[in-house]
Amino acid sequence: MNFLAFLLAGLFCGFVDSSLGMGYGVTSASVLIAFGVAPAVASASVHTAEAFVDIVSGITHYKLGNVNLRLSLHMLAPGIIAAVLGAIFLSGLSLKAAKPFIRVSLLVMGLFILYRHLREYKPHQGSMERGKAMILGFIAAFVDVAVGGGWGPLGTPALILSGEEPKKAVGVIEFTEPIISLAAVLTFGVTLGFEKFMWNLTLPMIIGGIILTPLAGLLTSKMPRRTLGVLIGFWLVSLNLWGLLQ
Repeated sequence: MNFLAFLLAGLFCGFVDSSLGMGYGVTSASVLIAFGVAPAVASASVHTAEAFVDIVSGITHYKLGNVNLRLSLHMLAPGIIAAVLGAIFLSGLSLKAAKPFIRVSLLVMGLFILYRHLREYKPHQGSMERGKAMILGFIAAFVDVAVGGGWGPLGTPALILSGEEPKKAVGVIEFTEPIISLAAVLTFGVTLGFEKFMWNLTLPMIIGGIILTPLAGLLTSKMPRRTLGVLIGFWLVSLNLWGLLQ
């Protein structure tokens, strides 16, 4: 894959992630692992790009009033701890042991995203309690780093089902994600070495992701979220099922 291919991947992943509150990590990690990139290196590279892209996304959602700061703070502290633990866990796995684990996890997450967007429901209005938000932050961050994505796919629907307004659920996830990604990147840097990061793909994915991220934030309330969610889920299930069969 060349610079242009990674640039286009960044465009797609950044747009979907900022508009749905999910999709950047799991989609990017699936693509890289499918091309034979070691899971720990794939996760480290994806989170490096994601940290930069989500800064722009987080600022956009904050300016649009889509961020619940109280809820964000409840999720952040346990999320940072879990991100560090997830990076250490993944760095200790061999490539042979990690590949099936990552593929199955991403397949399950793809099915979850697909199920989430095929269902019709009307969530009650409210906000997640502090204790539940802290537990969600820990679990979502650990899965996000260990699997290559999960902060959005787990966090966004969980917040919506708890009663949070959809656009605010997306806003909270996008606002907090750069910090979770940064914690993971620094840990991977210590355990793997920054020189092992795939900088040749990280840079174009950052550029591509930033280009459409502000537009995606503006269109969050008007976009066909269900259609895009189904497409993401189908893409993840197909890609990782193919990988497992291989």
